[in-house]
Amino acid sequence: MTTFSSQSIFGMTCLWLSIQLVYAQDLQVLNAIQLTATAQKNSFLEEPESAATKFVLDPLKTPQNVQVVNQKMIEDINAQRISDVVGLVSGVSLLNPTGGIWDNYSFRGFNTDQTIGVASLRNGLTSYLGLNVAHDLVNVERIEFLKGPEAALYGAGEPGGVLNIVTKKPEFEPHHSIELRGGSYNQYRSAIDSTNAITETIAYRLGVAYENNKSFRDEVQNNKLFVAPQLTWKPSDTTQVDYDSEYTVLNTLFDRGVLAANQQLGAIPNSRFLGEKDDGLMTVNDYLQQVRIQHQWNPMWSTQTILNYKDNTWRGFSSEAYQLLNAQGDLNRERRYRIYDTTSYLFSHDLTGQFNTGSLNHRLFIGMTYSDLKVQNHLLRYRKKGSTSSEINIYDPIYGVNLPAVTSVYNTLERQKNAALSLSDYIEINPKWAVLLGGRYDYYQQDYREFIAGIQGGQYFMHFSPKVAVNYLLDDHASLFASVGQSFHLNSGLDIQQQPFKPEKAWTYELGTKAKWLDDRIMASVSLFHVKKQNVLTTNPLNSAYMMPVGQETSRGIEFDLTAQPVDPLNLKFAYAYTDAIVSKSEESSGIAKGSALLNSPKHHLNLLVMYDVWQAGASKIGLGGNIQYVSARTGNVYDNGFNLPSYTLLNLNSYYQMNPKLKLQLNLNNLFNTIYYTASVKDEWVAPGHPREIFLSINYQFN
Repeated sequence: MTTFSSQSIFGMTCLWLSIQLVYAQDLQVLNAIQLTATAQKNSFLEEPESAATKFVLDPLKTPQNVQVVNQKMIEDINAQRISDVVGLVSGVSLLNPTGGIWDNYSFRGFNTDQTIGVASLRNGLTSYLGLNVAHDLVNVERIEFLKGPEAALYGAGEPGGVLNIVTKKPEFEPHHSIELRGGSYNQYRSAIDSTNAITETIAYRLGVAYENNKSFRDEVQNNKLFVAPQLTWKPSDTTQVDYDSEYTVLNTLFDRGVLAANQQLGAIPNSRFLGEKDDGLMTVNDYLQQVRIQHQWNPMWSTQTILNYKDNTWRGFSSEAYQLLNAQGDLNRERRYRIYDTTSYLFSHDLTGQFNTGSLNHRLFIGMTYSDLKVQNHLLRYRKKGSTSSEINIYDPIYGVNLPAVTSVYNTLERQKNAALSLSDYIEINPKWAVLLGGRYDYYQQDYREFIAGIQGGQYFMHFSPKVAVNYLLDDHASLFASVGQSFHLNSGLDIQQQPFKPEKAWTYELGTKAKWLDDRIMASVSLFHVKKQNVLTTNPLNSAYMMPVGQETSRGIEFDLTAQPVDPLNLKFAYAYTDAIVSKSEESSGIAKGSALLNSPKHHLNLLVMYDVWQAGASKIGLGGNIQYVSARTGNVYDNGFNLPSYTLLNLNSYYQMNPKLKLQLNLNNLFNTIYYTASVKDEWVAPGHPREIFLSINYQFN
């Protein structure tokens, strides 16, 4: 992949911002396939179309739990990345961020593939295959959390749910904004969002963000550049062509966090860095291009064709905690150099339409997908038990004393080819009853090679993922739904006998209800779920270079979400989840006992976000609010060995002053009481500490 210089990209930015032609026109309403935001920007209640069914449905008619973090929520808490917003939704938890490189989170307790990372959707398409650097929100309109299995529409994925990132679109009316942000520990950010018409049929949008951050963590720093150019061409009222691209370059000192000495946290301050500053900054490049063609054949039928390309590279040294040698705090570290590349191509074509058979109304979706994912992982490492060659003392660290040479440990290439056909039919039987029947047939070819050991393997397999859901409207303000569906997820690599693993398979059962009150000013949902997942992998205790099946994992619980604007100045969002996620069947040789809690899965999670406009005069107003979050204790080791991350409660304060239609000042104070907490863990030696008290000031200027 070609890497552009920062100077070149900022030159492109200046060029785009200079395009201010006068031929702007109103953008016509797109067909039902496109996922666009249409509701008010001053309310948490925004409920745009969702990717959950591929149809434009009222939320009460959607037989699924879908939660949305819209633009106002993102702005009010001054969120910059996905990890800033996942806590606003029930049943979604942060996972190990792999040294701060990528987004990682779980739905309903299920962990993701630590090798490839979490797969998410972009505008209703599985665009983010492979490694995904932490996504910037400068070009994001909203984030949809689709609960439950989505394999019937999107193929391989986790049974707990999937996240859909809905991006901003080019507009034919000029709108531009510039934002500057500064905060504690020398964290600085600037961002630009610009859109306008180029001609009567072509419009552009450009999002740019640059960050240069130090950290509360000793020695840790990073800088990131994100650029997202977009073009829309509308040659007629029935045809639209979109070109989207995203480019991210991240330079960061790799940071595994703190450790638990003898399973006890707090022996060292959360600021203590146990890596090696002389390793230098690790570099991650992430590049996406997408072309989307939409055509409305008539008022009832439309098609969409998408070509998607994504490329990611990851290079750099790191020194990571491996073994605490003694009570005096001498820590043996392993030193790594990563060469990690992922490349994916995806083609998608689908047809959506509406028709009647007798008294039944059908909304039909038929989709075809082909994808090709390559993952190359070359690890060079120095690691030796009991060694002092890469030692550091956790109580009195001295950096740069010894940086041992690394040698190749493994060099793998995995390729996953997929061809799939999906069909979904939403049938309205009468004004109250509706049924959703869906299924997807996937054909996979999976090949794996390990070049150093000279081994290879592969498999072909086919899988059908069904989904059935029923929806019943009690009245105009409430509904009930039930669903059952199967999902699957590919397991990477080979076992100790050099054989490929069977894919994970899961069944999900869900019951729920939704309601609206006060002229739709209050929206609430409750869901009961039960999920069983088989063929889950864990590290083989006999040889840590290999994985092995652990048995079966089960997650069950209840989720409650409420979004309300009871009066115009007041917005609130409440979320609560009880999740009991355990290993329900275990292979004795795995070392994981039956009944063990799943890693990083809290039983209780509660969040309340409140914003209130305390004063308004014309276009000027002042808003004050806060966000309180409670997360219960979680196991911090996959073996559930007694090491737990303690529960915590955080209070954040949010405020803004809209001086006039163009200028806005914002002040955010996070972790008001300076609570010491930990967000996630991989094992006792790799624990991600939470941020201490931080304050951020932002200035946003908008113009046309």
